Amino acid sequence: MSYPTVPSYQAYATGASQLPNDHPVLAFTNSHQEAMDSGELKTKPYTWYHTSDFVFTKTDGTVLPPGEASWKGWLEGYAPFTEHFHETRYATIYQRDGAWEMVGFANVYANLLVPGVKTKEDGKGRKWDVVVPGALFFTVVEDPEGPKGFKFKKMTLFGDGVPVVTEMIKRGMVKPEDLLK
Repeated sequence: MSYPTVPSYQAYATGASQLPNDHPVLAFTNSHQEAMDSGELKTKPYTWYHTSDFVFTKTDGTVLPPGEASWKGWLEGYAPFTEHFHETRYATIYQRDGAWEMVGFANVYANLLVPGVKTKEDGKGRKWDVVVPGALFFTVVEDPEGPKGFKFKKMTLFGDGVPVVTEMIKRGMVKPEDLLK
């Protein structure tokens, strides 16, 4: 049985290694990840890395309105953290309908606003408060005004926030009854 296929680029990383920059879209997404982890991305207009009609879909399936509302929704997920680090493990990139799509898997390590015992270790041996394994689905478009000639048009996040919320409850950052509001 034959079926239609499209070429894709795949990259893997283990331990302390990061995904390579040998594909232009991966070089762009890696630079976004570095700007996010350093905090630089949070100080600039969202349109630096994202189209003006950028759309973010949360882990619960909520599709936020395009533009700034989606950007604020993306940042909201990082609000409980003093710092974070994305350790990307896998990505596949392919072209479809004039855009690039990427599926990636990563561990997001973070420290919470309320200090506690750091028990999660990243591939570089650094200790963190929490780790969230997750997946992302990106749509990237060519844009000469974007870093490396690209911008994000869509991001969909797949992750389990329960470990973060559990640790936040333990540290008194949130009460269990607040989760039911």
